Amino acid sequence: MANRFPLIVDSSSQQIKELPDGDSLLLGDNEKLIIGDGSDLQIYHTGSHSTISEVGTGNLYIDSSALIQLRSGDAGETYAVFNDDGAVSLYYDNSPMIATTSTGATVTGLLSVGTSATIAQVALTSASSVTWDARAAANAYLLLGHNATFAAPSNAVEGAIISVEIAQPGSGGPYTVGWNTIYEFAASTAPTMTATASKTDIFSFRYNGSIWQEIGRVQNLAQT
Repeated sequence: MANRFPLIVDSSSQQIKELPDGDSLLLGDNEKLIIGDGSDLQIYHTGSHSTISEVGTGNLYIDSSALIQLRSGDAGETYAVFNDDGAVSLYYDNSPMIATTSTGATVTGLLSVGTSATIAQVALTSASSVTWDARAAANAYLLLGHNATFAAPSNAVEGAIISVEIAQPGSGGPYTVGWNTIYEFAASTAPTMTATASKTDIFSFRYNGSIWQEIGRVQNLAQT
């Protein structure tokens, strides 16, 4: 390979002491820059592809005090951005499509799931006034222990869909259920909770930016 430059190496430490200013360290195809006593880290070009390889037993870390950005060879397109104490963003055709947030992640556009998606069920606490976090408990369950009224859900976001299974206990009930006026039902009439022991009702709602509109109801279901 032409245009090779000699390196000045310290004979005792075997470390490079000097590379002339403005010059490059030139390696031919499949010639590797090998680092570590066990030849663990290797950087090379095959003639077709470039590789950074950790072939030892350790991990490969990429550290930055600000952000890490993966870009195309001409720097014209961004593939991913990793912010210190901030979002990780994945790009498609130079546009951010998935970004992590302090509470989860935001997807821009359509999210397709090949088989199924599961929303973990979260138990609500029975009380005379039931609190419901729409973001943290989109799929909720409540075992009644009081005559309860559902307060307005917190963290409401336009377009959000939430559901709750409300169960009567096997003994000690039955209990009644009321609803804050932010819940809207057909004909503006709130449902009557099934009063049979060990039966359950399920309600689903969609937030339109102002009210939670009921979009589904199934009542008088067995719990087992």
